[in-house]
Parts: sequence; structure tokens; C-alpha cells
Amino acid sequence: MRQTTLITRTFLCLGLAISPSLLAEINITPPLSPPATQAVTPAPAVPAEPAVSEAPAPVANEVEASTSNTPLEDEVVTTPDGFDPRAKIKDAVVKVHVVQHTYDTLSPWNSDSQKGSGSGLIIADNLILTNAHVASDATFLEIQRHSETKRYEAEVVYISHESDLAILRTKDASAYKDVTPLELGDLPKMQQSVEVYGFPIGGNTLSVTRGVVSRIEKQNYVHTGENLIAVQVDAAINFGNSGGPVISNGKVIGVAMQSGFLTENIGYMIPTPIIRHVLADVKDGKVDGYGFHGFLAQSMENPAMRRKYGLGDTQTGMLVHKVYKNSPADGKVQIGDIVTEIDGHKIENNGTVEFRPGEFIDHTHYIDMHQIGESIAFKILRNGQEQLVNLPLDKPGKEYLLVKPNQYDKQPTYFIFGGLVFMPLNQDVIDSMDGTPARIGALTYESPDEKRSEAVILTKVLPADINKDYHHDNNLLIEKVNGESIRDFNDFYQKIQSSNTDYITLETSDHYQLVIDRKEAIERQPKILAQYGVNADRSKELQAIAQPPATPVAEPVPATIPAAPAPATAVVQPAPAVIPAAPLVMPAPVATPPAPLVVPPQPVMPQPVIPQIPPAVGGTQP
Repeated sequence: MRQTTLITRTFLCLGLAISPSLLAEINITPPLSPPATQAVTPAPAVPAEPAVSEAPAPVANEVEASTSNTPLEDEVVTTPDGFDPRAKIKDAVVKVHVVQHTYDTLSPWNSDSQKGSGSGLIIADNLILTNAHVASDATFLEIQRHSETKRYEAEVVYISHESDLAILRTKDASAYKDVTPLELGDLPKMQQSVEVYGFPIGGNTLSVTRGVVSRIEKQNYVHTGENLIAVQVDAAINFGNSGGPVISNGKVIGVAMQSGFLTENIGYMIPTPIIRHVLADVKDGKVDGYGFHGFLAQSMENPAMRRKYGLGDTQTGMLVHKVYKNSPADGKVQIGDIVTEIDGHKIENNGTVEFRPGEFIDHTHYIDMHQIGESIAFKILRNGQEQLVNLPLDKPGKEYLLVKPNQYDKQPTYFIFGGLVFMPLNQDVIDSMDGTPARIGALTYESPDEKRSEAVILTKVLPADINKDYHHDNNLLIEKVNGESIRDFNDFYQKIQSSNTDYITLETSDHYQLVIDRKEAIERQPKILAQYGVNADRSKELQAIAQPPATPVAEPVPATIPAAPAPATAVVQPAPAVIPAAPLVMPAPVATPPAPLVVPPQPVMPQPVIPQIPPAVGGTQP
């Protein structure tokens, strides 16, 4: 389901602003005056520090080599009264300073903090739009507007890892109340001129580069590997540009996201259909993500296959080859059905749909454009007879996956027993492997069922005398504990904890066994942990299970985000974000979101209102 682009490195960057005219379109009335409540005292001015790079300096022959990417400062055309038309755009662009706390996936008891920076755009008063990979795992955030040295502390309000978008809020409710937001535009056309604004590595001042749209298609966003519509441009997009706005004809048409590695003049942005989808998604105060219709289909370009299923020269479609149990398609779609239309759009034999004259995109783009709770219509051929099937998108697609997507903003779950390290299998664990075993790779295409909702894996062994002969065991899928099947990681943990037998026997699917002397393991555990510098034999999440519930803490009041209506023309969408391991790199590829990083809200902070709007859609990151 998820593809990892090894030669791609992410310039995770996004920004967006919404103009009063756009707010009017979605029935949002901009505040006419500052709120009556007392504003929080702004943080003292802090001199601008050197930009913290998100990644190592670009290698030779990087995208900057193109003459078309020359900064535009010397090309600004002013109006007769001397006004710079780009001044309004620049005023709404900000630099995001971040400190991130990250964990070592396969040694999750180890963690580290790093500084980084990205870009963003003010979208309404004190709300800022940026990339999710810029804000994920953040412990401290500050916003600094172009042309200002003062920084304002901020917090994460919403974060959509699949879309690689995040909405931040300054703690000072009046920080940017006088800034005029920009207008959100439509999906651009091929060869349309664009300008990329942001704060790339190498300086503290705003950078503006120019290019044109060179490709529009669905790609895997680097941050999480979610496959969504993305727009390729030949404007220079460098580390630090992440989250900055991409402008065309004075309107925001996307957010800078990532850049191709070992390529020239290739950068990617998150287009407005995905931005609109996120703005509509969070209207109910939470991020749901993207739905899943419940089946997989293959192309039908092979002549023999087409003849077998009786397709004429003018008939096109895709062959259903897998239907997920308990999904919307279960009981409605069958293996062998031929899907010919989606929401009234004809599906070609290669699985694409013409979304604009002469332009095609993968048919799943129209699924991405729907919100959770909506239905999508398919026309299918079954035994030569046409049928219309409506499938409700009842829950996020990740809930139909046995192997969950990458996780952020939390410590990875783990449990050590007898020196053996166990974790739930997820995409982070797979990404950390030196090659993926076939059995584990196959699980990424499986869905949860009544017997198992999560896979458990032995990631490695901390060598000791009590686990002798197991020292080289790793990446083993544990199927049973003392002969009993495992439903999920919590079930596995409870079975180990509640066992009172002399020996605990763990089995894999091919009946390979690991036998642990329970009393010996409990007795030797402290020494093994101390020997390898492990401060806890289980993650914080598991430690909390045995602890009495803490006193409830008031949840932060979510900000209501202004959403924009979907454009008149259909659109398309991303790949996982790979953040370079440099001291200043932003965390990466995106999807659904782990618990967002949020700071308790300030009581004086005004909240924009998000009305109901139609749904919308979702590259590759450096």
C-alpha cells in the first residue's frame, strides 16, 4: 500500500492564507475589531537567529542551477503609485522555528531533540498553515513573520499527517490580527507560472523563486507515503521552504512540500484540492483523514484479459481482485467485477480518469476528494450486466490496515522481557528494517479481522546468558503465547504479564519457538536493562496501564479553520517525507494522525468558525 522512494529527499514545506472574499464564500465573517477579551502579553522580542536548516546543504547540480529559478527581487513590477503587488504576499509568509523530540524506532527508549525550521502562511488572524513534517513531534514552536524580528510562541491545533499539512496557532491572540490573508486559488494548469515563497537554508530573509507547472498526478507523499495528488514545478524548492506558499496570479495554489533528489529543477507542492479537503475535514474539531472504499482493482490493458471478460473495443474498466472483509465493499462488490465508472467519470483500462481535457489522473483521486461519512458511486459490470453500487466511506482507510502507517507525536510502543524486545508491527518498524522479509511485506496488504487486529514482532534481542541461542533472532512475527493466539499487542502484553507458568513459549507462524524461563527473566531483567542503558522495560503507554488514571486535564479548545469550496474543475494528489538527518532537519512523508501536539489554549484566543462546505482531495518529499 505504501511505497518508499529511497532516492527522494524531502523539502517539507506548506503555507496558505484565506482572503476576506474567500471567507465570504464559505459564510465566515471576518472579525471587524479585536476581541473584547484581554490579549495575552506578547513574548519579548527575540533577535532573529541563523536559520536552522532542515537538511544538509544541497549537492551540486541541485535545482538552483536553473536560470528560471533566479530570485524575483529584481523583477518586481510596481503599480503607478509605487506599490509592490507582492508586498501583501510577503506580509503573510512566516518562518516556523521548531524544536522536535524524536525517538529511535528500534530502540524507542532512546530519544533526541533537534532544532529546525520551515515556512508557513498566515490563514486568519493568529492561525498559520505549514507542513505536518515541520510541526510533527514538536515540543516548542515559534513563529516569525517576514520583515519582523519578533517571534511568537505557537502550538499545534490540527495536524493531518496523510496530507502533510498542519495548522498552528500563536499563543498571543492578537499577534497577526492586522495581517491580510491571501486568496486560495484553483488547481493550476500545465505550464502555468508559479512563485515559491519561503525561508530556505542559507539565510534569514524571505526567498522567492520562479518556475512553471510541469506535471500533475497522484504521488506518494514522503511524510507518510499516502498517495495523493501533487503538482510538480521547476521552481527551486530547498530545505526550509517546507510549508511556504506557492503563488500564481496573486493567489495561493499550493504549499511547497518536497524536492527531487539526484534530479534538477524538480520540486513538488500540495495543491489546493488537498488543502481544501483538510480545511473541510477539521470543521468538526478533529482530523479524520481519507476514506477507503474496500476493494483493490487491476488494469485491463491486456488483450487476452479483455477478451475473456467480454469487453468490446469501446468498453474500459478495471478488474476487482481483492475485497476487504467488513469494508464498505464487502457484500456489494465481488472479485471478478469490472469497475467502469467512478462518480460518473469513465475509468480507462489503465485505471485513470480524464479529469480535465487531455489530462488523466488515477481514479482513486475521486475517492480522496470525499470526506468520511460521504458515499461514492461506482458503475460495475458483473456477468455482462451493468450495476450501480454506492459505497459509504464510513471510517479512515488506515483502520482497514493490519499494518498501521507511520506514527508521530508519541513514543513507539515496546516491551522488553528476558532481553527480547517486542513491538507492534507498523510502517515505522518496516522502514527501519534492513530489507523487508516477504512474510512481513505481505502483511501490509492484509486487513484486521476477528482473530487479529495487530501483528506483534520481535525486533531484536539484547544478548544475555538467559536468551542464549536467540541473539541473532530479529524481525520474527509472534503468533502465539503458550499456545494461545494473539489478537493485538496489548493482548500479547497482558498474556506475558498474567502468565504464572514456569516457562513462556513464543511461536511464529511456522512453529519456530522461543522458550523463556519466566522467573529467571523477571529476576535478571534489571541487570540486562542496566547493561544496555535502557531506562524502562516498557513504553510510557504500557506503563500507564498499570497506573491509576490521572486527574483529567482540560482539552485545548480546537480552532475552527476556515474552509474553501472545491474548485469547479476536478483535481488530482502525495509520497512519504524523508527528513534529512541533519541537526536542523524537519521531521518527515503524509495521513492518521497520532495524538496531535497541542498546548493548552489561551482563554483569550478567538476561534474562527468553520461552516459546512463541499469535500475536496490529496508527492514525494525530499
